[in-house]
Amino acid sequence: MGSKGNRMKKHALLIQAHQDISYFIKLAKIQPNVNFYVHMDAKSDYFPDAETAQLANVFLLSNRVSVRWGGFSQIEATLKLFETAFANEDNAYFHLVSGEDVVLQPFEVIEKQWQQRFDFQAMMTCERAPQYAYRFIMDSPHADSNWQRQLTGKIITKLQQGVAKVKPYHSPIYFGSQWFSVTRADWEKIVPFTDEYSDFFRHKLVPDEHFFQTLITEKLTNQIRLSNDNRRQIIFDKNVNNGNSPIYLDLLKLERAKFDGYWFARKVKKDVALTWLGELT
Repeated sequence: MGSKGNRMKKHALLIQAHQDISYFIKLAKIQPNVNFYVHMDAKSDYFPDAETAQLANVFLLSNRVSVRWGGFSQIEATLKLFETAFANEDNAYFHLVSGEDVVLQPFEVIEKQWQQRFDFQAMMTCERAPQYAYRFIMDSPHADSNWQRQLTGKIITKLQQGVAKVKPYHSPIYFGSQWFSVTRADWEKIVPFTDEYSDFFRHKLVPDEHFFQTLITEKLTNQIRLSNDNRRQIIFDKNVNNGNSPIYLDLLKLERAKFDGYWFARKVKKDVALTWLGELT
C-alpha cells in the first residue's frame, strides 16, 4: 500500500492445524484483506489443493513441527507462525487460533471493540495457579514425548506432583489459555525474550499454558497490559474426556457466543464451521 507510512493495518490469523482447513480457505476468499498463516502439524498428511496455494492471502508454513499435546512443540509452532506473519509489516493485529476455530465477528467489529473496550491490551488470560508448580520445579523426561499421556508418563507426572508438595517453587506460577490476540507493538516487545523462555520451558510439561503469561508478567509487566480476557468461547465439560479438552460447539452455541461478544470459538467440526460460513445449506 504505497509508502511505509501509509501501510494497511491488517489482521493476521495464525492457525495451528492438523487436518482439513477448508473453512479457513473459504474465509480467506471472502476476506482478501485478512492474512492467513497456517502451520500444519508435520504428522498430518493433509495438503491443501492447488487453488489454495494460489490465494495471495494464505501462507502455508513449509518448516513444520511435529506438534504433541502438552509439549514445547506447541510453542515452537506458535513462534514460527508469529515470525512468518510479523515479517509482513502490513500485519498489525495477530490472532492465534486452532484449526478447529471459527471467527464469530466481522474483523472491523473485532478491531473497534479491541480499541474501544480494551485499549488494545494483549487479549490473553492469565492467573496465578500454584497447583501447577510441579510443571516448573524440574525438567520432565517425558515432556513433549509420545509417552507423556501414557501410563508411564502419568506415573512420572504424579511423582513430580509429590515432589512439588515438599519442595516449594519460589516464584509465582502464571497460567492461562494458549490462544490469544496481540498487537504488532506488543509482539515486538515479546520477541527479545522468547529464546530465554524457550530454554526454560523446552522440557517442561504443558508449557503452552504458561509460556507467554510467564514471559510477559516477569519481563514486561510495566510495558504490556493483559486483559485477562481472550475473547474466545471455549467450553470444558468434566463429563467429556474428563474435562481435558474442549467440547465441540453446535450452531446454537456459536450464535450465543457471537451474541455474547466473543471473537472466536473452538472447537467446531468442519461441517458446522462451513455451515456457519454459509457454504452449506
